Amino acid sequence: MTSSRKNVVPFERPAAYWAVRARRHYTPAQLPDAARLMRKALEKSGETTLALELSQIYGGMECYTAAERCLIRASARLGLTGSVCYAIGCCALSRGQEELAERALDQSLRLEPDGVFADQAQDMLDLYPWKQERWWPGSARGEWMLRRSRERMADGNAQEALRLAKAAWKKARTPDIALWLGELLPPEKGIRYLTFAARGLPGEWRPRLLLARACAALGRREEARRLLALARMLCVAMDQAEAFCQTAWDMGEGEQALALVNERLDRSPASVDYLRLKYLCLRHLGQDAKAQRTLATVLDIDPDDAEALHYRRHPEDQGLFRGRLDLLSALGSLVYAMPDRLRRGPLNRLLHLMVMYLKDQVDQERIYRLVPPLWRKLTRAEKRACDERRHYPLAFAAWLLLCSGRADAARQIVDQSPGRKRLLRLLRRFDRWTNEEA
Repeated sequence: MTSSRKNVVPFERPAAYWAVRARRHYTPAQLPDAARLMRKALEKSGETTLALELSQIYGGMECYTAAERCLIRASARLGLTGSVCYAIGCCALSRGQEELAERALDQSLRLEPDGVFADQAQDMLDLYPWKQERWWPGSARGEWMLRRSRERMADGNAQEALRLAKAAWKKARTPDIALWLGELLPPEKGIRYLTFAARGLPGEWRPRLLLARACAALGRREEARRLLALARMLCVAMDQAEAFCQTAWDMGEGEQALALVNERLDRSPASVDYLRLKYLCLRHLGQDAKAQRTLATVLDIDPDDAEALHYRRHPEDQGLFRGRLDLLSALGSLVYAMPDRLRRGPLNRLLHLMVMYLKDQVDQERIYRLVPPLWRKLTRAEKRACDERRHYPLAFAAWLLLCSGRADAARQIVDQSPGRKRLLRLLRRFDRWTNEEA
């Protein structure tokens, strides 16, 4: 009887094996495979660095919820690092939460000024078209009442919120106040305010969605469909897509909601968040078999997705998951608990703009020496206007060029400015203030 040799090949592979295999799949088409392999590596080792790497893979797939879940795990063990803050900023920006995104990117640079993502974070802070607070001339009192109205609504006092909104409209008839008042009023009364807001905010999605909903409620179906189609082209971020789908479902326009989701999935076919939206769209359209296949795809890509598991347990639920923003909210609370990297405000933005605009023309030290004294003499409204009204920054740029002996460059700015007379008046004021100081 002879004994045969037995070569035992270990079935279980270490975490490093799965991580290396995952990194070989870092191409857009293979990201789902990379996520599956990296998830296996994370199960084997539990290393925080792998959780952070997995969040980046999910981010590339536009699986924001899965990425946020990984970031919760990473921050629980590592705390907030520059890399974690950068990833939080990307998730927040994808969900349309610009304030949190800007804060997280800023904290990323504070924690790791020379980190792996420092250049990307700085580029995003400098180049992304961040929304500035709108300023309407003569609207200070109305805008203050608008803020109070929103606060009362957040406190659950709808009656007081409506009273303050009406008072704000009497003080300042701005598109922002009209939008809020139109949202609070019933459709038959609010539609004229929403129409005013849509005209005053031509590139924004929210006024058109609210106006489409109001038109549908009043039986103006064709106009409602037209407005919904227009809003669809303006909805880009995840929160906007969700708001669009909810409005379309409520209006009985599920086909438009499904069309938007399919457009997003053409770009990111493995996005769990958009696949979940597709599942809900199919349920609203009565296509239950396709919906179940879509839900199975979601759980194949991300078996731990809480929303998909909820829908599988409760197939009668066809609404957006209420806790879908809980993970980002938890991450945001960590970011907001940290101190600011820099003092921020209109003056800082103006100084930064001058440094960038006048690069290689005016010495940076001269900019920081000459601008603040002039800034302090502006009225409060003029300081706010520096973010919104183009002739203020142009006046500062022209003044700095004059002070640097570049009269020809300053004259070129004045001649090409659409508000030439206003700009010249500002330059004369700057000259007078400078002579007073001397």
